[in-house]
Amino acid sequence: MKKRYIIGILLILLILLTANVFNLAPVRPFIQLPGEKYPGVPFFLPGGLLNTFVAALLAYVILFLVPVFAKAGSRTAEEVPTGFYNFIEMVIEGAYNFVAGVTGDKAKDFFPWFMTFILLLLISNLLGLVPGYDSIGLWEYKPHFYAEKDVKAVIADAEAQNVAVIDAFLERLEPEELNALLAEHPTPTLEEVKEAYLHQQEHLYDEQNLGDMRNGILLQRASTDAVGNKQDDADWTIVPFVRPAATDLSFNLALALISMTMVQVFGFKYLGAGYLKKFFNWPSGFVNTFAKNPMQGIILILNPIVGLIELVSEFSKIISFSFRLLGAIFGGMVLLFVMASIAPIANIAFYGLELFIGLIQALVFAMLSIIFMSGATQSHHDDHH
Repeated sequence: MKKRYIIGILLILLILLTANVFNLAPVRPFIQLPGEKYPGVPFFLPGGLLNTFVAALLAYVILFLVPVFAKAGSRTAEEVPTGFYNFIEMVIEGAYNFVAGVTGDKAKDFFPWFMTFILLLLISNLLGLVPGYDSIGLWEYKPHFYAEKDVKAVIADAEAQNVAVIDAFLERLEPEELNALLAEHPTPTLEEVKEAYLHQQEHLYDEQNLGDMRNGILLQRASTDAVGNKQDDADWTIVPFVRPAATDLSFNLALALISMTMVQVFGFKYLGAGYLKKFFNWPSGFVNTFAKNPMQGIILILNPIVGLIELVSEFSKIISFSFRLLGAIFGGMVLLFVMASIAPIANIAFYGLELFIGLIQALVFAMLSIIFMSGATQSHHDDHH
């Protein structure tokens, strides 16, 4: 079958899905900012195994495989490069020329960082556009999820008010739950009280039918009645196996810290201890300078203030790096989810938009990194303007 016929059939299916002809309208996944912990999966880290962490590992694996495949397709001295290797060589040569145009003869130091940031972020961002990448996963019982959050909130509140945690749980138990607990355990332990409160909150949330899916042979979309109430057993959602790593602030913050740390490393490498004058440039010879040129003396007095601003700006760049990437990629993920549940066919256009944004964000992060690195290697303390 020709490709155009396959594409046509898929477009028709999208249109029918948008019109909900088969009563199989997509379900919008549960959206939260932090990475999601796999329900019921033990892990040695206190926060559990997060799907964004697994996505980051997957991106690293693919990144390491790129040079392996490129090496396997490399040419000998007699051969002309073709196919995948030719494409990789063209991309690397173009990227190196770009970095050399920005940083000059220091490109050999900055290019590895530039290319690594671009490839890692581009792979991570584009993986999010693979169908099923962030929508296939494990079932999660939402009442249990919300009840666990309530348990953590009670513990945090008790510690903040310096109240015994067990008393805080006992105060929040309904009379029926409290009587049942004391009948079974006359002197309950903290774990028993916590379990009773967890069960109580689960029951409350279960009655509210907060999920988008109901349990059956397979999870099914939970329909609503004329007044908007969901049917019973609408208590489920899906925690995707993987989610784009850049939708987790921790991943972005780690890359930003690496980038800005290397900025300082290159600053010391090229300027030595003199690099610190960028931040701690105390005025010397102020009296003589002011006597000869009052305006120059005033400017000299401002040097420490400018240095303090430079120091603050180094930390602000970390925040800027992290939240710029988070906002663009997380916002794109939410946009695709929402449009898929409203009008799946519209995602054809939005996929192209997200493809462009994923590329641009990777390029911006890498480009700003080498600009900051290059700027850190230039000495300005001897300039007089």
